[in-house]
Amino acid sequence: MGNIFRQNVGVQNQKFVNFSCVFDCRCNLAMMKTPSEDLFQLIKSLTRQEKRYFKLYAARHAIEGQNKYALLFDAIDAQETYDEAAIREQFRAEAFVRQLHVVKNYLYQNMLNSLRHFHESQSEDRFNIEMRHAELLFNKGLYKQSEKALGKAKALATEHEHFLQLLEVYRWEHQIAHSRNDFKMLTEYVEKGIEEEFALIARYQNFLEFQALNDRVFIPYWQKGAIRNESEKAALRRLFAEPKFQSADHAQSFNARYFYYNARFSYHFFIGELAESYEHVQQLVALFENLDRKRLKGKLVRYFSSALINLYIVQQRLGLFEEIPQTLAKLRNVPAESPDQKRRLFVRSFNLEVDLYLSTGQFTKGIAQISPLEQVFQEYLSAVDKQQRLGVYYNLAYLYFGAGDYNRALDWINLLLQDPDLKTREDIHCFGRILHLIIHYELGNDQLLEYAVQSASRFLSRRQRLFQVESIMLKLMRRYPRWLTNRDKKRGFRELLQEMQMLNSDEFERRAFEYFDFIAWLESKVQQQSFAEIAKQRHAG
Repeated sequence: MGNIFRQNVGVQNQKFVNFSCVFDCRCNLAMMKTPSEDLFQLIKSLTRQEKRYFKLYAARHAIEGQNKYALLFDAIDAQETYDEAAIREQFRAEAFVRQLHVVKNYLYQNMLNSLRHFHESQSEDRFNIEMRHAELLFNKGLYKQSEKALGKAKALATEHEHFLQLLEVYRWEHQIAHSRNDFKMLTEYVEKGIEEEFALIARYQNFLEFQALNDRVFIPYWQKGAIRNESEKAALRRLFAEPKFQSADHAQSFNARYFYYNARFSYHFFIGELAESYEHVQQLVALFENLDRKRLKGKLVRYFSSALINLYIVQQRLGLFEEIPQTLAKLRNVPAESPDQKRRLFVRSFNLEVDLYLSTGQFTKGIAQISPLEQVFQEYLSAVDKQQRLGVYYNLAYLYFGAGDYNRALDWINLLLQDPDLKTREDIHCFGRILHLIIHYELGNDQLLEYAVQSASRFLSRRQRLFQVESIMLKLMRRYPRWLTNRDKKRGFRELLQEMQMLNSDEFERRAFEYFDFIAWLESKVQQQSFAEIAKQRHAG
């Protein structure tokens, strides 16, 4: 880019030459940086209708008589993964490629403007339009017309329980009353209107309180996973000690009720009260399904991610397998409103289907069913958050392990172990390392196993939340190389199986068996049958 400044200059222009060199070096360093993928990701997130609207919008912004922005848009849209070198090569004859980062930024801003204009016609976005109309009319002194626009904005904010937007409407109404010297309106406000605002603020505070309750229930789970002891259980119980958190009757809005049911079902689930958890998750689903189509449309993400998916989880844990097909059908029939939502729906339903095969011991059937979808799943995987992604890695590793395909199981568990963020789903990281050891055992990788045991021991000891089940598995793997005969192995497996069976009756240790059927695996070694056969028998029993 700096080369455009390099001309045949004399000594008198030496300062300019030096500046050009500095500028050129900086540009070359900038070129070495990894190009931003923000524009690529934004383009890939657009729906077909949004893309069509942008083409019309971009036609107003042409470079040198041609719409180079549209050409760049199409070129990036055609890529599967972003490749800036290919873009530069494709447009090497175009002048704008010398300042591609500037053009990309301009295109990005125009796309955001286009998206804003496109969605202004949507019901929830009408609020800002009406408020802008109210402000314009107010500035013109057309107060009655401004009040009409405010009335439309108020109706929209009320419908969607946007309390802060409603407070903004009240502020403008009060301002109009002062500007018109409307003493009757001001008197009504002082006597009645201000109380409505206080009530609105109270409803907003109520919403925040129930939202915070939900967050306090989930934060420990997101960080550490399942409850391990009585102190963690007691901490959860204390969250619901306040009278307002005893029932949904104290939640003063739809969103507050949503947070209450979500927190309450999760609380019971985390402490092992599955019947109570099932009751509350059913109420959560009903909360959404009792809405009319128009109101449900803006809440679809929560409907499938919080209500339906959690309903499946509780049904699976309670063994209500006859109810699960209906739940999965509801999930698949949720209409996606964007490509991103479509990807999230697909990955979530994919993972639940994998989980169902794990729960019922149908590993081989599961592989046959999900294999045709695996390529699409991998393309969509980046659309979900890390918590979901780690869970999928673990489930697929477990499924392939159960089917006896240990190499594919190793591929998936390695993806989990390579993730550097150990603060998200610590439980999955821990059990992923145990499954990693078991896979190497089955593959007969004795030397790798010895190293992997040392690595897993260091990792788990730093976590200071070791299940006894994990300790037993580490003990087994340390002893394995020293077992000299099959008789020694069988006796060792039988002893460990007895320890595991005792732990399975412990309230807290029992939760470890939700991650992997350790008893089935040890029984398969004692009885010399396949893990899949034993797991299926245990499910049928």
